[in-house]
Amino acid sequence: MRISIINSLLGGDFSALDIAITNLATYVNKRSRHNASIIDLTFHRRRWKRALKKGIEKYRPDIIGISSNTMYMKYVKTIMREIKSEYGLPVILGGHHASIYPGEAIELADCDAVCIGDGEEPLVGFLDRREEKASMEGLKGFWVKENGRLIKNEPGQFRENLDDLPIPDWDLWEDLDRYFYYLGMLYMIGSRGCPYRCTYCDAHGIKDAVPGKYFRLRSPESYAQEIAYQWNKYRGRNLRLAQLFDPVFTMYDDWVEKFCGEYRRLGLQKEFRYSVFSRLDHLNEQKIKTLAQSGCAILRVGVEAGDPYIRNTIYKKEISDEKIREIFNIAKASGIVFTAYYILGGPSETPGTVKKTIRMARELDAARSAFFIYKPFTKEGVQMLSEHGGWVDSKLWGKADNITFDAVVYTKDLTPLQVEWYQKKAYFLTFGKRLLRMIRRQKHRYFFRLFIYLCKGLLDGLDRSYLLTYYHIYSYDNVDK
Repeated sequence: MRISIINSLLGGDFSALDIAITNLATYVNKRSRHNASIIDLTFHRRRWKRALKKGIEKYRPDIIGISSNTMYMKYVKTIMREIKSEYGLPVILGGHHASIYPGEAIELADCDAVCIGDGEEPLVGFLDRREEKASMEGLKGFWVKENGRLIKNEPGQFRENLDDLPIPDWDLWEDLDRYFYYLGMLYMIGSRGCPYRCTYCDAHGIKDAVPGKYFRLRSPESYAQEIAYQWNKYRGRNLRLAQLFDPVFTMYDDWVEKFCGEYRRLGLQKEFRYSVFSRLDHLNEQKIKTLAQSGCAILRVGVEAGDPYIRNTIYKKEISDEKIREIFNIAKASGIVFTAYYILGGPSETPGTVKKTIRMARELDAARSAFFIYKPFTKEGVQMLSEHGGWVDSKLWGKADNITFDAVVYTKDLTPLQVEWYQKKAYFLTFGKRLLRMIRRQKHRYFFRLFIYLCKGLLDGLDRSYLLTYYHIYSYDNVDK
């Protein structure tokens, strides 16, 4: 059977080069008798129906799969309606939203099945049974509408061994070179899940939906070898950075040591540098030194808030101001720069706490500071809002399609418009130094590159706000050659 998996971004955000659907499609192609393709609508949002038609005519799928993210559900629903009305194809929903809210997903009129949890083996089982015209009864990990009834099978299992998965085939993305141009990097991951339960993150919702060990790591050596494979395959195509998406990459000292040692052995430390997520409390001087020597260019860290109560009691980070300052000072001395993430407008926020966040961001002076707008993804987060006198504006929440802009929450002391104003202020006060650094380093090339970047992006139908934002986050900085 043939399945096409759709990347359903229609809102202008072009940073979501989806690792999960790449893994899934690769697995189907490498480990089954079926065929999988990817139809990506990111660069075709103005004429997405035409792009969808072209993809369906090219790949002739028997089934459509869509990875569902809570932020993109309005696009998912729109695309499903088009698929049903124009092509009459069955639709499977998977991903975070479908796994956490399978009841809500399967009730959608245009949804025929929901995959809960890791999808590789369950999807192959679904395709096998569909091809054989067999019942879906007993297929773990799937809820299926079959002959007028709903079959709710047992949850699947989290895959324990990540090392036996095939290397992701990024050639499945027809617009891969566009991503390389606009982002300059390839996304990779060597783990699944996260052991923490930050109250703003919905990752632990999947942990509660599926039995088994949620946080899993692959071999650090094989992970480094995969990055080398992708670099040798795609070098020379505007690729400048490996963007690793492991949420707690630096958690285990020995794992980090082995990864860094293999990365150096492969000779990648100078020609293909990398960026990782890290919790600040996982870092120390020796680990930072090891990362720097192996080619780590950027540490992406969540500071979240300048007020300790917001950071530790509301968001459950449990990281002190002193630890944050200590690690920033050590890293700067080692030649590694930071992307620091902050959240504005969460439960119990006041003008005073937001100002503390902006002051801390200015003090830390990360190479990149990103100020996200709080979105109530978790039940715990919604409950905290209520407990502190806040609430969610349902109309604004219904329109939201990103975590970067567009406030949807009223706190006791802040309106959504005030939060958005503080976000603009935060960028105004922190971005100046970064802009001057970029211009000083790139000189006239900064203006030339920005002009070309914007022109190409607008011709590709991308949103101006994202283009301006991502140019200054991803384009040519820190890893310029």
